[in-house]
Amino acid sequence: MGIRFNQVSHGYTSFADGLYTAIKDISFEISDKNEFIALVGHTGSGKSTLAKHMNALIFPTSGTLEIFGKTITSKRDKKIKYNDIRKKVGLVFQFPEYQLFEETVEKDIMFGPMNFKISKEEAKALAKESLNLVGLDDSYLTRNPYNLSGGEKKRVSIAGILAMNPDILVLDEPTSGLDPAGRRVLMDLFKDIHDKTKKSVIIITHDMDLVYQYFNRVLVMNEGHLIFDGDPEKLFREKDLFKNHLDYPNTIKVLDYLNKSLGINLDIYKRTIEEALLEIKGAEKL
Repeated sequence: MGIRFNQVSHGYTSFADGLYTAIKDISFEISDKNEFIALVGHTGSGKSTLAKHMNALIFPTSGTLEIFGKTITSKRDKKIKYNDIRKKVGLVFQFPEYQLFEETVEKDIMFGPMNFKISKEEAKALAKESLNLVGLDDSYLTRNPYNLSGGEKKRVSIAGILAMNPDILVLDEPTSGLDPAGRRVLMDLFKDIHDKTKKSVIIITHDMDLVYQYFNRVLVMNEGHLIFDGDPEKLFREKDLFKNHLDYPNTIKVLDYLNKSLGINLDIYKRTIEEALLEIKGAEKL
């Protein structure tokens, strides 16, 4: 077991509104291996707050959280080494510039490992290995992170977390701001990392096409509550996703439209564009 939420709630205090409870009575588990999970929900549903609990960046207001055998409560425990938890559960923020601050890509990626007392030589080797894992070659090591494109910054920030060899990787909307081709390239990268390393990967996203195509488990947040935990196809077979501020993937919408407009009976639950096209071509032969 990697992470277990036990009736976790978390509230923020604001001067204007008093206490705002962002997540409410959350209970679920994440294995330390072989999970590939999408975390979805409308803006303000509690996704990012939930993610920050996964590496003890913030603590529960009530309930308990178990992370690799360490019990996290509302009070800081002096016996727990929280940096060790954050090494096991790597969190990549939505905006990579929040995690990039050194003058070269190599130094940026080396920073985390060296914080954990790894030698400079080992950190250099990890920087190169992690950079290659995210699809960037060695020429990027000497470049300034601030001169990179948005997509390249995302990759470098991910490499910086991977260099610390976390067991679980949590990414907050890593595909936001990218075009469709860029989103697929990055998702293929995450899936490849997952397949090669067997690390559990949790990705916050609003893109239902990506959820349906890539993931085998989806967590749905709505107004601070976890309202669904299961297979994406089961989620998308529900007739009224809109009440939870969700939409259907484009493959389902297009195939359903064709069924209704042409009076045919296509299987609408196709996960990829390629599968949907094959379904349409099959109907043409009938």
